Amino acid sequence: MVKKEEFYSNEVMYEGPIFKIDSRRVKLFDGTIAQRDVVTRGPAVGILPLVDEDHAVFVKQWREPVKDFVLEIPAGKVDARDHGDVKTACHEAAIRELNEEIRVHPGHLEEFADGFEAVGFTDSKIALYVATDLEHLDGSDQLPRDEGEFLDIITVSYDEMTKMYEAGQLNDLKTLAAYFHWTIRRLKNGR
Repeated sequence: MVKKEEFYSNEVMYEGPIFKIDSRRVKLFDGTIAQRDVVTRGPAVGILPLVDEDHAVFVKQWREPVKDFVLEIPAGKVDARDHGDVKTACHEAAIRELNEEIRVHPGHLEEFADGFEAVGFTDSKIALYVATDLEHLDGSDQLPRDEGEFLDIITVSYDEMTKMYEAGQLNDLKTLAAYFHWTIRRLKNGR
């Protein structure tokens, strides 16, 4: 039977503006000591912005870690601009990210999932939302994008998204989760 590991020691190996890496040592149930490298980042959000039940807005940007352009739902991390408990801060971050990335404000924002991004090496959780009743924001209402953030804003139909999924062209898991939520939503609404 699997048993809980006991904390033994920790050393911060790297600390930067987005994440830190801890080298943790844990004591296993048999008494041996093992190393667990953990990336600590804090909460993040991702949003499926529906223009209508048949169309959603995505961003396409270069992602250096995978050396490719990736089609994604708007997303980002919770930071000092977002206040309150974790749920409230995530809600605020989702509204802010919609403004920064695709220049809209949601009339309705609903969380549909909350989970760990990669349990094997990070404690980071992501809250996923669906946004509807989108209001376009112009000039003075727009927040600045993050430094170095360049992206294309693309409206995609559900049918186009399904073709991309079937062709194996969706390679971002938060976006896949959003696509599956969109699919379930459409089935519940008889589409």
